Amino acid sequence: MNVHGTGCGILDCIYANEDFSAPPYRAAMSKKPGDGGLTPGQLVFSSALETFMGRPYDEVLASLAGTKLPDTRNLGGPSAVALAHAAQMLAGKTARNGKETFAVRFYGVRGNDATGGAMEQKLVSLPFDNLRLIRKDCPSTRVDVLSDPSYDNGSGERTFVYRRGAPDEFYPEDLDAGFFDAGLIAFGGTALTPHLHDSLTELLKRSRQNGAVTLVNLVYDYRSEIEHPGQKWKLGIKDDAYPHIDLLLADQEEALKTSGKVTAETAAAWFLDQGCGAVGITRGRQPLLLCAAGPERAGGTPGIFTKTELISMPVCEEVNRELAAHPEKRGDTTGCGDNFAGMVIAELAEVIAGTTGRPAGIDLREICIPAVAAGGFACFIVGGTYYEKEAGEKRRLLEPYIRAYRKQLG
Repeated sequence: MNVHGTGCGILDCIYANEDFSAPPYRAAMSKKPGDGGLTPGQLVFSSALETFMGRPYDEVLASLAGTKLPDTRNLGGPSAVALAHAAQMLAGKTARNGKETFAVRFYGVRGNDATGGAMEQKLVSLPFDNLRLIRKDCPSTRVDVLSDPSYDNGSGERTFVYRRGAPDEFYPEDLDAGFFDAGLIAFGGTALTPHLHDSLTELLKRSRQNGAVTLVNLVYDYRSEIEHPGQKWKLGIKDDAYPHIDLLLADQEEALKTSGKVTAETAAAWFLDQGCGAVGITRGRQPLLLCAAGPERAGGTPGIFTKTELISMPVCEEVNRELAAHPEKRGDTTGCGDNFAGMVIAELAEVIAGTTGRPAGIDLREICIPAVAAGGFACFIVGGTYYEKEAGEKRRLLEPYIRAYRKQLG
């Protein structure tokens, strides 16, 4: 079974031990939404931060992180990181019908520079099948991830500075016909690939017409915040992508901004009303929210999940216990949501593999149980992507946390 995905894939340069309470950080923090300053948990364009601070970004970065080099460089981006996790979980597996195997493919873009080369090296080291990376004659995108592990009473948080580049030149025409030949197609962080984002409705519609289950994983839409401060974000140029989405995943901030609602609960209901088949909203240390419309979803296309009224699922306490007992194991929170999405992709792929026609009756809660554990596991590593020493290593390391989480849920 083919699992294909596209959207944001970038190189993360991670500064792992920053202090957001230090004077340089306090000076760079946002005063109001969309003003170009730093905000914990959110992304800002480097050009906007330059305007906010009144000096070149490299000078701003030096004032924040000093002259040190990044602690690590890692594969980043909601699409690439999620698909990398899915590829690791599905590598070597056979579908439940005992016949099919899985091929996970990432369709991305890179610039013609050393940053793009470094990102490609990271991608090649992961168990993707026939990686599709389009080269553009422009700089590659890089994200400086500034992480404060002591923020929020030791829970940790990070802020992202995005240097724009090749994803701005990623067009729907760059996706060949083979992209749509898949049982599951995932669009991740398309707000950072603006041409794909504006064409999301058409891309989702074509995916569904080819028989694929569709998943969308949101990212903070800073472009919308700059162009239309305080206004609701759109999915698709006409904000009409929802009826073509089988499962929408977002964190709370993304859900509120995209729906225009003031609570995660009302946002989830709004997404279903617009035609989404199911919704998952992550909320950091607070419980995950889930709901599914069931077969009779708005928009006419039958839903693939059983009807699920709004429910919550707590975080994995085994991860919290281990981090408290062994603080030296703490990485950062970068990629927690992307690893959650990647495990959802992997679990969903296993369920739908081998089905004839459109799948139905899938238990959304059961899909998300391993995903919650996977999101928590990301706290043990710096950056969102785990690089295995051998095939199946990450899956093996995750299994005790999944078992502990099932026990926690009873």
